[in-house]
Amino acid sequence: MIIKLKQSDIVPADCIPLLSSNQDGITFIETAALDGETNLKQVLVPNYFIGKTINDINELKGTLLCEYPQPKFDQFRGSITIGNDKISINEKNLLMQGTIIRNTNFVYVLICYCGIHTKLSLNQTPPKLKKSNIDTKFNIFVFVMIIIQCVICLILAILSGHSHSIINDPNEGFWYLPKDDINNKFYGLKKFFGYFTLISYIIPISCQVSLELAKFAQGIFFEQDDDMKIKQINSNGKEEIVGMNAKSTGLNDELGMVKFVLSDKTGTLTENEMKFKKCAIKERVYDISKLQEILNISNNKIKKNKEINENTNNFNNNNSKEINHSCSFIINSNEQENQEESNKNDIINFLKCMALCNTVNINDEKFSSQSPDEEALCLAAKNCGIELISRNQKSIELLEFGINKKYNILSTFEFNSDRKRMSVLTRDENGIITLWCKGADNVMNERCNEEGKECMKYLNEFSSVGLRTLVLAIKTINEDIFSKWYEKYDDAINLLEGREEEVELLQNEMEKDLQIIGISAIEDKLQEGVPETIEMLLRGGIKVWMITGDKMETAINIGKSCKLINNTYYCINDDTLNQCKTTLNEIKLKINQQQHNFSLIINGKNTDWCVHELKNIFKDIVLLSSSVICCRVTPKQKAEITNCVKKITNKIVLTIGDGANDVPMINTGNVGVGIYGKEGNQAARASDFAIRKFRHLAKLILYHGRTSLLRNSEIIKICFYKNASFFLILLWYSFISNFTCQVVFDDYIMTFFNILFTQIQPILIGIFDRDLQWQTIQLFPEVNKEIHKSLRGKVINFILWFFYGIYQSLIFFFVFFWFISPSDITGKDGLNGGIIYTSLTITFYSLFTIIVTLIIETKTWNWILVIGHIISIIFIFIIYGLTCYIPGYSTYDISWNGFTYVFQSFNFYLITIFTIIISVAPLILKRFIQRYFFPDMYHVVQEIQTSLETNYGKKRNFFFEGSNELKQLINHRLPLISKDISFNSTSSNSQINEIELVEEN
Repeated sequence: MIIKLKQSDIVPADCIPLLSSNQDGITFIETAALDGETNLKQVLVPNYFIGKTINDINELKGTLLCEYPQPKFDQFRGSITIGNDKISINEKNLLMQGTIIRNTNFVYVLICYCGIHTKLSLNQTPPKLKKSNIDTKFNIFVFVMIIIQCVICLILAILSGHSHSIINDPNEGFWYLPKDDINNKFYGLKKFFGYFTLISYIIPISCQVSLELAKFAQGIFFEQDDDMKIKQINSNGKEEIVGMNAKSTGLNDELGMVKFVLSDKTGTLTENEMKFKKCAIKERVYDISKLQEILNISNNKIKKNKEINENTNNFNNNNSKEINHSCSFIINSNEQENQEESNKNDIINFLKCMALCNTVNINDEKFSSQSPDEEALCLAAKNCGIELISRNQKSIELLEFGINKKYNILSTFEFNSDRKRMSVLTRDENGIITLWCKGADNVMNERCNEEGKECMKYLNEFSSVGLRTLVLAIKTINEDIFSKWYEKYDDAINLLEGREEEVELLQNEMEKDLQIIGISAIEDKLQEGVPETIEMLLRGGIKVWMITGDKMETAINIGKSCKLINNTYYCINDDTLNQCKTTLNEIKLKINQQQHNFSLIINGKNTDWCVHELKNIFKDIVLLSSSVICCRVTPKQKAEITNCVKKITNKIVLTIGDGANDVPMINTGNVGVGIYGKEGNQAARASDFAIRKFRHLAKLILYHGRTSLLRNSEIIKICFYKNASFFLILLWYSFISNFTCQVVFDDYIMTFFNILFTQIQPILIGIFDRDLQWQTIQLFPEVNKEIHKSLRGKVINFILWFFYGIYQSLIFFFVFFWFISPSDITGKDGLNGGIIYTSLTITFYSLFTIIVTLIIETKTWNWILVIGHIISIIFIFIIYGLTCYIPGYSTYDISWNGFTYVFQSFNFYLITIFTIIISVAPLILKRFIQRYFFPDMYHVVQEIQTSLETNYGKKRNFFFEGSNELKQLINHRLPLISKDISFNSTSSNSQINEIELVEEN
């Protein structure tokens, strides 16, 4: 079916464009619904249909053959057969459902996939479920509790059956109790389910509800945090303030347990704003100004081309002098002028390669590409006199020193992470066929001949100052050779099965015996606050890995710049598996002899060996290293490295990246963090948490993650504690009620205990409670280490609090058993209170003891928490009032007219106060002893926190990225540059003996 789409139409199905109103069959689309990107992309009409009219399209008769529907946006293959003509189509010719037609008046399209078979539909699958460690521990604990409950119920059922047999015994039974004919075994089975119903209250089912509500609120606080917002210009040209996105709030507490951070480099640690700094051609190194000098490009001639735009990386010639601080080897001697003239042709070919070998489009006279590297190269070529002025499916037009030159495109070999290179085959106006190629040095080196390799010696020099390098090469091709090759290539691209393999073989055949024409060096600056953030994470006990596709030398330089590498580091860059094993053993021996902080740098294929064949040795080294850098890594290897680290360390791994190539790594990590990048939002869309800048990661982990972990752990321990404390009274009561499954509470009291009486406080604690402010954690990130070592957040802490609940339940029972005498006169009528007085008294002092315990456990108070406790107390009196004074309101009616007996009894008040004191005394004593004799790190830091002057809670000002105001803000909020805080610990229980602040000069 062929349909017509117009400007602003949403594409209803996956289609092949056959006729476009734009020149050369280009259709512009917006893909925000697919990948979140707002920049326009191009979809191409297959070459066969270019020049066709509407009548031609209407009269078409043929067959569309395409692959089975699959979800990958960047993969599609098919063919259209019309008569004897077979037209190959690929992902460049596919208009996908959900995209919007832009800058195109109309386009006629052929429906390819529709309904559930479109790529958009196939991508709308439920995301992989990630569960936090806390949730897993909670579920295990609940499962164990259910087993214990069944065992207890079985024991009570046996005792109940035995008691029943005694009651029915005519000789030993109680004469005043009625006898029945129920079989003892059946009676025991009946009581088993009765006790199962009663004791099931100790399983905190409401805990899951409390956790989910708290996590949802925590996620809102994440997104509203001003420290994690930035100011930017939106697609409409207006300023807006944007923040992070908490997409998987179920993993909030998992952030607090992160032990490893695996980070991409480009766009994650760096700005992904590329600037061409210099190049090497033959044996010479040039900057832009030197190239302009050699090519006689005057400043007046290029002045009009200097429109500076930060978002498109335009190059300012006036800043070319800045490179001198790191490029002392640039040759500027006038003695070499004659030699420079002789190299003019090489320089021109180098600039042509930069302008031709790319996928850059020109929008509003600005370069636009998904690769910032290509924009920087085209801009540098433009400033040197060779400007890309137009590109379509068939040709590229350059303005070479004021003269228009046209190059017909014969074929384009796209860049991908496996090939690590890109090539364009062109025929110029003189009929000369040329292959222009650029790629990574390790790939290009093996495909080039010896000619021009003199410049390769500068690779390490460029990399050592942190520059990104690309090798550019050229090859002139004979017409006959090209014709024979292209015939095979044309057949290959029309294949439906095995197309990729055949095309790759033929591309490899063409991309050999290349001649190197030069090396480009591009600068990608670190983001603001990256060194301080990494230093803070390292001080917080978190090991940081950088995973990059760059050269080892570049990675080492960036690692030093961002404080990821200290003075001691070991490199693994071997050619064979045995050599790699030997190197690992040598490193292991060194660190065993003298353990110290060190970094590990792994290059290329050594990464595969370390995560597969040598992972046992690798594990021993990784666990001791503070940081690791993996170089020359593919997206697939990123995921493999992540999976390996998870397995060999058994720790929580956070992965962070900004591009589509980071998505496998993000999905593999326990927690995936995406950064809204310049190359698209795929990483952010696939992540659990999406942030704006890498520096926001410190607060996300060290404050939000740590605080969420403590809050959620607090909810779980409180829920287990309070249920054990209150409902285990029923268990102890069985021993004095002949195991008859009697209750001591009214049914509504048991029902509303977890709904109104004690439900509000855990939720509010899970939302608002915190032990330390962010400003304090910035100064003392070492407190994060304690989370991984202390009992806080661990199952043993839940168990201890459950036993504390058992202790309180025993106190409640024995106070009731020993102090509430059946002969006490509690009413004005001279009668005792009986079960009514007993039930109300034990209920009140139990509930108030639990509330007091929760008050003691609260670390941070605000008016909302105060109101929460007050509301809970009000609900107790409301529900009890209804139970006491409305006949039939309660099934058991234990509390009928109970207030009359209870509140006029002085004993009630004394017993309640006494019970609360002896119940919470161990908790108060334990906290006193721990804080004053065996303090944890956070106890000491809390005392320091009270004297710190902070601007917490004040309205924040927002500044643009890279502005001086932002730099000052970061220096203020990340004071690690000016202060070094050292903790000296000498005891195994993490007691802090000395805290010293040392000012750096």
